[in-house]
Amino acid sequence: MEKFDILNSLTLILNKPMWQMNTVSLMPSCSHKVVFLFAVLLGSVLLAGCSSIARGVTEAVLEQGTDKKDLRQCEIDGPAFDGLSASLDKQTPQSPETTKVLMVHGISNHVPGYSNRFQKKLYEELGLSVMDSTVKTIQLDSKDFTKENGLTLGTLRVTRHVDPKKTHELIFYELTWSPITSQQKEGLESDSTNNDGLARASLNDSLKNFINTTVPDLLIYNGNGYRDITLSVFQSVCWMLSNTWDDLPGNGRHRCEDWPDSVFSNLAANDHFFVTHSLGSRITIDTIQNFSTDKNPESESPLARKVRDIIRDKDFTVFMMANQLPLLQMGRDRPNATGARRDYCSPQGKFFDRRVMRKMTIVAISDPNDILSYPIPTDFTEKQIDSRICPSVTNVSLNIAEQKDLFDTASFANPLTAHSGYMDDDRVIKLIARGLRRDNLSPLIAKRCRWSETTALKD
Repeated sequence: MEKFDILNSLTLILNKPMWQMNTVSLMPSCSHKVVFLFAVLLGSVLLAGCSSIARGVTEAVLEQGTDKKDLRQCEIDGPAFDGLSASLDKQTPQSPETTKVLMVHGISNHVPGYSNRFQKKLYEELGLSVMDSTVKTIQLDSKDFTKENGLTLGTLRVTRHVDPKKTHELIFYELTWSPITSQQKEGLESDSTNNDGLARASLNDSLKNFINTTVPDLLIYNGNGYRDITLSVFQSVCWMLSNTWDDLPGNGRHRCEDWPDSVFSNLAANDHFFVTHSLGSRITIDTIQNFSTDKNPESESPLARKVRDIIRDKDFTVFMMANQLPLLQMGRDRPNATGARRDYCSPQGKFFDRRVMRKMTIVAISDPNDILSYPIPTDFTEKQIDSRICPSVTNVSLNIAEQKDLFDTASFANPLTAHSGYMDDDRVIKLIARGLRRDNLSPLIAKRCRWSETTALKD
């Protein structure tokens, strides 16, 4: 059958009310009707000529079944940075170094194991094909946490991975904090089920359910959930910094500061990375900035002072997928120390001994078609991120969702894919695993991304 005949046949079908594959479209008959695409998230668009619309959608559907060049773009602006492989390469059988990664999820309900697919792709890239048969699961607790109905601060799922020769070791800490908000979100379950009142249209029902499971997390975090959620990340960071694999508890409910083996013995030797998604980026940066709060040295234990002194000379890296820092800074006051990076981060700076760490490398990865993701502009870094963590920002703007030309004058990319597809994208995996350096640039990144390099602050 000729392509023209296929298009005409499918056009007749698509002009009937139905859902059509990945292009979420409702195609009514042309008599006095309006076509609404999934882009109602961005605003209702009135379109004329239902027949031509159906033809446009048909062509997009046909294109999905053909082999074609991946045209998704990628632009990187900022300084070079190291990935996990640079840390692993430093390890030797005699050295005490371990690479540690903490994952912090974002909006919506999550269960332990949510990052499994992402982890598998990452370990394949890093050559870490052997996993310890023991999975350690810690129910998080804190002396500052008020227990209600047996709730905890979330679950920290810890796994250990090595290469076949067992010379390289990575410990992955997956934090699931969403139980903290789940109880309050139960108040919207009756609305999600829509048992009362008029029934919703199917598309509107899907969108309403999405909003009911995601938007409340943002509201709760910026409201009465801030303390407990940041406590959850704080406890996870404590476990990551303080213990070796053998010293971690196997399971049960524990407070890191009360665990007898939380002695931070290898803190100076280990490398630490964060991987965050969506709201998790805001939570993680808030928790790290909370370390900047001026402490009275007399009120700290000798161990606490020792840990602070070690961290001051360490570098940390956070990979932020679907970063939301600019959005969630709205309505907040600035941190106490901004626009003073040279004073805190330069050895000649007058506040150099008050820095929290030597450097915090932030890699902000965002899709311009993700309606809940934002790059980090330079003025935001200077004005809205605490200078005491010595931030260095690289922005990665790339198309996660493929952009479709549905009509002669319109294009569309699925915003849900644009927000949730980072962990399946090979370019994202390469950047996290291999980093970004001219002398060791991944062929995939060299081919698919345009990098405008900037030079980090030097004194």
